[in-house]
Order: sequence, then C-alpha cells, then structure tokens
Amino acid sequence: MTTARKGRAAVAAVPVVLVNTVAFAGQLAFLRAHLPWPFAGQVMMAVALESIAVYLAFHAHAALLANDSALRLRLASYGFALLIGALNYSHYAGPGWRPTFAAVAVGLMSASSPWLWAIHSRRASRDAMLAAGLIEPHALRLGPTRWLWHPYRSARVMWTATWDGVTEPREAVTRWDAVRHSAGRRGGRKAVTAGGQRPAIDRPVATARRRPKKAARRRPAAADTEAAVLSALATRPDMTNGELATAIGASERTARRYRTRLATPDAAATAT
Repeated sequence: MTTARKGRAAVAAVPVVLVNTVAFAGQLAFLRAHLPWPFAGQVMMAVALESIAVYLAFHAHAALLANDSALRLRLASYGFALLIGALNYSHYAGPGWRPTFAAVAVGLMSASSPWLWAIHSRRASRDAMLAAGLIEPHALRLGPTRWLWHPYRSARVMWTATWDGVTEPREAVTRWDAVRHSAGRRGGRKAVTAGGQRPAIDRPVATARRRPKKAARRRPAAADTEAAVLSALATRPDMTNGELATAIGASERTARRYRTRLATPDAAATAT
C-alpha cells in the first residue's frame, strides 16, 4: 500500500472510530444503569452490541477489495446497524419514543457506522479496479462555456468521446471534427475552390447513337427481269404465273406483268 493510500485509510478510520466510540459509550451508560452486571460484563455487552455491524462491514470491505460479491454482507451490516441504533435510541428517548437529542445522536452513531465504512470501501475498490483496467476512467468533461454557446456540438462531441473512451477535451473535439468531415464527404458534398467557385465537372459529351443502316435491298434491273422471263418461257411456255414467279425469283404480280408485256410482238422484238 502506498503512502497516499495509507494516509487516506487513516483519515477514513477517524470518523468510523469516533461514531463507534460514542455509540459504545451510550450503550455502556445505559447498561450501567439498567444491567446489574459487573463492570467487565457491562463493557463486554456494549462492545459486543456495537461490534456486530462493524464485523459484517469489515468482511464486506474485504470482499469488495477482492472483487468479490459483497452485497449480502453489506445489507446484513446495514440491518444490524439499524437494529442497534434503534436500541440506543430507545435508551434515551422520551415517553412513547419521543425524540430527544441524546436518543437521536446515540442512535445515529450506531446506525451510521457501516455506511461510513462502505464509503471508504467503495473508494478503495474503485481505485484498485481502475489500476487493474477493470473499469473505465471518468468520462469526458467539457467546460460550461462550450455547453452554453455550442450545446448541439458539445452533445455530439460527448457522444463520440464516450464510445471511443477519449477523456481529453481537445482530442475529443478533433475526433468529432474528423468524423463530421468524413460524413460530409460520404454524403456527396461538392468541393469548393479557394475563390469560392465550384470546379466545373467534366462530363462526357453525349453522342447520338447511330443505328446501322439496313442493307438496301437489291432490286433486279428491268432488263434482267425481262431476260429471266423470256428464258423461263422459252424453256417451258405453258408454265403458270406462279411457276414463272418462282423461276425468276419475283412476285406473281411481277411475273404476270412481264409475261403480258412480253407477249406483244413489239416488246418481244425489242427484248430480242
């Protein structure tokens, strides 16, 4: 145990010892007037009554420092302290438990002893747990000026710092600014140049999509069609218009038109 902790324990022991001494004196004074025992027996009775709560509080203190469960021992010490405090109160109360100064003072001394010890126990236990890294240090503290002029930002800084475990104010503000700027960039915030103008965005020029032209259907020349009709009819003059259309690769209407025209003597002579 360091010197600072020894000094703290000595300071904490002073009020505990004082309240127990006063409570013991009150018990002894009542017992000497109402208990027909030898003086040694009266002292032992007073010490025993006042030591029950102290004994339970001591073991609760040891369990707490050992990082063990101390709730039941602590509650038991509180219960016995209240019982002994009620006994001391009854010794000096007026008729019908009317409060008097002596009754309230002596009863309070007996009842408060475990609570005072518990305050020191919790402080010592937290120091040991903090040194072992089992609990976190105190959260970030921002000054009242920040909260007054920037309440929203202060709340956001606290929200970020408590999760990151930051306790230094300047570091917490710097981290929050970094998070805020990062969120702004992810949100698509446009950059601004030093002159206050947003830079132009180079966008590709939309070009019209040209549909490929369909290949022009090749139409046979009239002379070729006439020659094909004459050749087909020369081979088989009695073919029908449908058969002629199939032979020349044209429609039946075209085959009939060419057949009618070539049937005249002038057209046939010209084709020849």
